[in-house]
Amino acid sequence: MIKLYGVRTSPYVRHARVALAESGLSWQFEQVTPDTITLSPTLRVPFLIDGDLTLTDSAVIVRYAREQSGQTFLPSVSDHELFALATSVLDTAVNLYLLNIGDSAALAEVATGTSAIGFNPRTYYERQQERIVAGMKGLDQFELNASAPFSDGHIRLACLLDWAGYRETIDLSGLSNLSAHLTRIREWPTFAETAPDR
Repeated sequence: MIKLYGVRTSPYVRHARVALAESGLSWQFEQVTPDTITLSPTLRVPFLIDGDLTLTDSAVIVRYAREQSGQTFLPSVSDHELFALATSVLDTAVNLYLLNIGDSAALAEVATGTSAIGFNPRTYYERQQERIVAGMKGLDQFELNASAPFSDGHIRLACLLDWAGYRETIDLSGLSNLSAHLTRIREWPTFAETAPDR
């Protein structure tokens, strides 16, 4: 049986759970533990084990679930671009979330000055914030489905948006297309059943 390891709050794990739920394959979700995380060569989640096969990237896991069930993964260049841009913004937002800099007072505590390779932590943080804002504006320009079926680009975007709301990391004010997409996809049972608090 396929086993997907992860934590429910991870947006990457959530996308894999959605794809597996849609696949009709026999699988189970395993909450990762300090013992089971060592089964992943990257020591991160999600990872999937199916017999002798171990997959360690959410995009590869989603593709595997789609292909094993005869479904399409990223059927167009536009959908692939939506998936890639949503993933890029998500990666950036998760990295900033993990830095635990929640406000300007916390940012003031970040060291300034450059390292031997020219790295400045405060400039890095500010640039990543700019990337998120620009990326969200770009995502808001996509044509998004009004109802299911949702492509993996749409699902990855929804995982980003719902995680951002759950973690209170990204403001959707003024991004009416993205806000509407999140409202619609939250009504889709497969997405609702994988919410972080379920």
